[in-house]
Amino acid sequence: MVNQKELLSEFNIPTYEEWKEAAIAALKGAPFEKKLITSTYEDVNLQPIYNVSDRDKIPYLANSLPGEFPYNRGIYSAGYKSNSWDVAQTINYPLPKDFNKALLADLQCGQDAVSIQICECRPMFKDVCEERNAGCVCHSLHIGDLQDLEEAFKGIDLTAISIYFLPTCPVSYSFEVASLFCAYCRKHNINIADVKVNFGFDFLTSMVRAGEWENVSPKIALSEMQALIEMQKQLKADKMSVISIDGTTYNNAGSSATQEVAYSIATAVYYIKELLNKGCDIEDIAKNIHFNFGVGVKFFIEIAKMRAARVVWAKIIKEFGGSPEAQKMVIHAFTSKVDKSIFDAHVNMLRITTEGFSAVMAGANSITLSPFDETLGMPSDFSRRIARNVQAILKDEAHMTDTIDPAGGSYYIETLTDQFVGKIWEMFREIEKNGGMLEALKSGMVQKSVAEVVAKRNKNISTRKEVMLGTNKYPNLNEKPIDVVPDNVEEVNKFEDAALARKKNIDAKAIYDKLNCCTKSAVELAINAFMEGGHIVDLWAAKEKEKNDIAALPSYRSGTLFEGLRNHVSEYKKKTGKAPQLYFANFGTLKQYKARADFSTDFFAVAGFEIVQGAGYMTVDEGIADINNITAPAVVICSTDDIYPEVVPGFAAELKKQKPNVKLILAGLPADYVDAFKEAGVDEFIHVKSNVYETLFNLMKSIGVM
Repeated sequence: MVNQKELLSEFNIPTYEEWKEAAIAALKGAPFEKKLITSTYEDVNLQPIYNVSDRDKIPYLANSLPGEFPYNRGIYSAGYKSNSWDVAQTINYPLPKDFNKALLADLQCGQDAVSIQICECRPMFKDVCEERNAGCVCHSLHIGDLQDLEEAFKGIDLTAISIYFLPTCPVSYSFEVASLFCAYCRKHNINIADVKVNFGFDFLTSMVRAGEWENVSPKIALSEMQALIEMQKQLKADKMSVISIDGTTYNNAGSSATQEVAYSIATAVYYIKELLNKGCDIEDIAKNIHFNFGVGVKFFIEIAKMRAARVVWAKIIKEFGGSPEAQKMVIHAFTSKVDKSIFDAHVNMLRITTEGFSAVMAGANSITLSPFDETLGMPSDFSRRIARNVQAILKDEAHMTDTIDPAGGSYYIETLTDQFVGKIWEMFREIEKNGGMLEALKSGMVQKSVAEVVAKRNKNISTRKEVMLGTNKYPNLNEKPIDVVPDNVEEVNKFEDAALARKKNIDAKAIYDKLNCCTKSAVELAINAFMEGGHIVDLWAAKEKEKNDIAALPSYRSGTLFEGLRNHVSEYKKKTGKAPQLYFANFGTLKQYKARADFSTDFFAVAGFEIVQGAGYMTVDEGIADINNITAPAVVICSTDDIYPEVVPGFAAELKKQKPNVKLILAGLPADYVDAFKEAGVDEFIHVKSNVYETLFNLMKSIGVM
């Protein structure tokens, strides 16, 4: 048997310079930087190739080990072999009985944790919640009192699963949620020290999501945090944690990967400083902080993001005097909402698969993958099953738990991680220089920075530099609508009214009076209040509140622009009985016009236009003779640049003469003839560099679709 090394020895190993020289030659004059170097939203230039010399420039990463500082390779020395990730799917049903039924079923099918978003918007804001008044139900679990929680957790062994409460919105009432949960455990004789639970406390994120609502004052919220941390310490409940920094708020607003991490860490540092001033210990604070990060479809970027986050966090906690154990960042990964589509929604299955794979490769401690139909409404049994099974496949069939940090040592990933560390640190320092995260949010500094990235995203989506299959490219106009689980508005309203009707009067003010002098007593009073039939709304109403002067950070989805066009076409179709048409005036043989006809079909189909293909004219006279049969409000000429000078001037002039209101579009951009063709009557040119969205938007306005 021939030794492979002997075979390879016959070939010279090319240097990077030799490879680059060959690449430049292959480009035939096209600039190397523009063709082979990719700029990201994080202002990092991705190189076409990385080698060992890139990795060797960053020995603090290249020589690190799993479970050791700076934890880029994860917080456990044996990776998932000793501590596999929690399959923490969210159950997005408003009613506790529906939540309970779904959770019981899913726990039998591979799920071992649950992410819970609790919502009590209507009881708190009955007169001002416009969404509820418009007949919309928030797809979050509606829990107001102990009876509701008992229905939600009926038949579930809380000590056998992990529970992740998510930050509440539009206001912060995580203290109430935590106290209610503790009351449930006490009533059912469950030792809370045996329950792995995070209470999702992150009032800054609640404020930035909500905008100008009347919210809990930071002073009160910090006292609530302190009270829960002291309770956790007193009970020695090492499985319990209080704070969950919700980076997904920034991710789902369209931020870059480095912005998401920098803003999350800056938020955590704000809490640390304030809690230290209140007498808490850095060990207790750090161990109570988890991080929620969104995971998008940029596979390597998401891996590097989480590795970089752990590095920066470890260095910061070390500077605060935290122990190696306190320096370990705990990450809960959620699939991002930014890249999820409404049309061709089944493609979302593929997106969550690569996102879940990224989270696993990055060493996330718990993972939530969204159902493919989450953008449409409440998930179905089928969509929940598919999302859950993706995690089961990664864990049990792809055997992702068998290799400790498979990304470790990658020239590309380690280099990108180091670049992200620098970017995150730079942003974090800028925030600290400007007074910290609270001031950065109040000044609008954060919102402005995210808006700048969103503008770049919109441009890339509009020009199709960034592709969303089924949305801005390759649409499926024959897709059948997905069956959506209907919102039962009346039943949810009746359920909440019943909870409010049975609530008992409690002295909620006494609870918050205790926060000013004895935080431990405040938690105990809150637990007792829920044991006696108290309701979240009463506790929240008794808090000291102030007008939130932080501008809201709106959520963002990349597909919204093109989905809006499709929706306008759908409305037009309902009114007129048919979709708006485009007529393709094809000149030459099939071989000559097909490439541009196919390009143009995809270009206009993303808005939902119906394409009427011409037979193919061999001469300009044949095209002119057929003008009278054209009924579409817009015509697209398709052929080659060689043929255009022969047919466009005559055809365009005659079309405009006979049908002056018809919009004439040319597929291509023949530079030498643009002005002449415009003079002849061509209104628009479409090509690979076109802003597809703007072109379609303007066309639809001009022909009366919108």
